[in-house]
Amino acid sequence: MNRAFEICVVIALLAVPALALAQNRPVTTSLGPEVTISVHNYANVPTILLAAAEDHARNIFRHAGLETVWLNCSPKLEREGLQPRSCYFSDTTHLTLKISPHAMNPKLRDRIDVLGTAYPNPQGAGYFAYVFYDRVQELAQRRSLGHALLADVLAHEIGHLLLGSASHSPSGIMSAHWDYEELRNVSEGAMWFVPAQSKIMRDRQTQIRLQAANADHRVEMVEKQADQDPLRAMTARTRGQR
Repeated sequence: MNRAFEICVVIALLAVPALALAQNRPVTTSLGPEVTISVHNYANVPTILLAAAEDHARNIFRHAGLETVWLNCSPKLEREGLQPRSCYFSDTTHLTLKISPHAMNPKLRDRIDVLGTAYPNPQGAGYFAYVFYDRVQELAQRRSLGHALLADVLAHEIGHLLLGSASHSPSGIMSAHWDYEELRNVSEGAMWFVPAQSKIMRDRQTQIRLQAANADHRVEMVEKQADQDPLRAMTARTRGQR
């Protein structure tokens, strides 16, 4: 009997949304909204392996209509003063993924079938996800999955942060349990987001950028008014803070 491996998201343990039953590979490869991901490699994953996994995960998101930028962060880089400052920044367009040697949470420590976890809140926002490398490494070696398993787990956990709570699906890369069929798809490079999930991620990121652009435009207009009429600009700032 094949043991099912669970990709766990802490807050979404109840209902699986009826997103789509078919895992259709998207046909578009056009550039979409961009998401930055800071990867903190606390498990000392070999550089070549991690780079291959990130490239694979980048392709998964690209087929979903999202572009991803992967920043490599590590304790070694921090000690050497080479850590990018952006490694310490997180928001809705800049997520943080930590690769841990093993699960630290007592509730997950004995769940050897859990390969990772993410922490979206009930409103669907979340910035932090974790991958447990000892379990990924053991399964990948046992099934000869190479970097593909790590890549799919990375994409799955980031998917939770982009999709929000209750984001598991009956099929595809966001399946809650990875058994024989899912692991076969991993080995064949055929784990994708279902179309409905791809659309949700694109729409959310597009909306975030529109809101940010509108906010920047308002600030620019206030600054222009300040040059022309300081008193009027001060009144506009006061109204904007109410």
